[in-house]
Amino acid sequence: MTLTQDLQGIHHILRPILLVSILCLLSNPTAAIRKAKLFYTSLLYLVLCKDKKWKVPPEDPATFFPKELGGNKTDVNVANATYMEKTVILIRHGESTWNDTFNAGDRNKALFVLFFIPNLLYAIVMESYYFVSGKDSESWFFDSALSVKGVRQSEGLRKFLKKEKMRLGSNGAKSSMKGEERAIQLLLALNEESSPSSHVVSSNLRRAISTAAIGLADRFSSSVVSSKSDDEILLLPCLQEISRNPDALTILPSRGVAHPTWCDVNIPGLPVSSFSTLIDTKLHTGNKSLKSNGLIRLRQFCEDVFDESKLPKSTIIAAGHSLFYRSLFQVFLPRDVEHIGKKKKIVNGGVVMFTLREATVEKKKEYMIDPSSIVVVYGGFGKHTKG
Repeated sequence: MTLTQDLQGIHHILRPILLVSILCLLSNPTAAIRKAKLFYTSLLYLVLCKDKKWKVPPEDPATFFPKELGGNKTDVNVANATYMEKTVILIRHGESTWNDTFNAGDRNKALFVLFFIPNLLYAIVMESYYFVSGKDSESWFFDSALSVKGVRQSEGLRKFLKKEKMRLGSNGAKSSMKGEERAIQLLLALNEESSPSSHVVSSNLRRAISTAAIGLADRFSSSVVSSKSDDEILLLPCLQEISRNPDALTILPSRGVAHPTWCDVNIPGLPVSSFSTLIDTKLHTGNKSLKSNGLIRLRQFCEDVFDESKLPKSTIIAAGHSLFYRSLFQVFLPRDVEHIGKKKKIVNGGVVMFTLREATVEKKKEYMIDPSSIVVVYGGFGKHTKG
């Protein structure tokens, strides 16, 4: 085959793609331009993003806290310090469409390799469909939504909480419960539906938002229907995943309306018409900065947890991502503590609870996860450590 024939073949392939693109631009220019901006933004982040260009600080967080709070601080300045604590419950999102295409996960690796090309072609077809149909808030690759498997994982969390709620019943004081039972009460806001003692926050990525809405549907259903509670899912930009990949870039515009994806349409107890009002985007400022990195956002999350103007309640329930959470344990657990959370990711749909402490010494704030407070509520930590 000659070079001329090769060029003709490429021309025959590109010509219909170009024609369809022009048609999309003419029929729905706003959607087409937005998709083009997403593609451009993805290229920028792939080349310039510094999200993973940081190291765990050498300072041991335990040195800022006395022994009775889980630290090892012994100097006399401890009397001049002030301490606060809050309960944090982490929920990892279910598997996404990006994971379904590019990560083997718990699938047979030989079968994953065998079907990789067909799965990739299917993903490209779906992305093309979203482009052609003008669905600018939908994407397979950008800010990837939950996959079918991811929905099952989120539903698994919802069913687990529902079963545990039946086991606990409506009796029993929350203050008398510890460990997993206390976490169940906090997650579902049992006996406090009109005024929950916890905030539910989420990353600004769709898979985390959907996991929170599906997994905690029984918590939100009564408040959404009755409109008697201000219980909602507040988006925290600092929770955005530590990655340069397109799936870690949010589609949602700054302070925009969070529209439901395909998996948010049939959430038990949550009418699709109420989904957008359930998501509070007042703190959402768009994508992470190119100058940002994971460590900056990890500290920002800790600061937000103790910021009374943002999150005044005593418990923060956060829906987010595996690398962010693993990094959280690596940075804020004492250096001499060997914990699985430093090496392994929380499984998809998994839930872990702990106490986060804040020390203020001469106006400087430091943070530590109390290692004795960590409770695996559901799912636990998996075997995959690849970042």
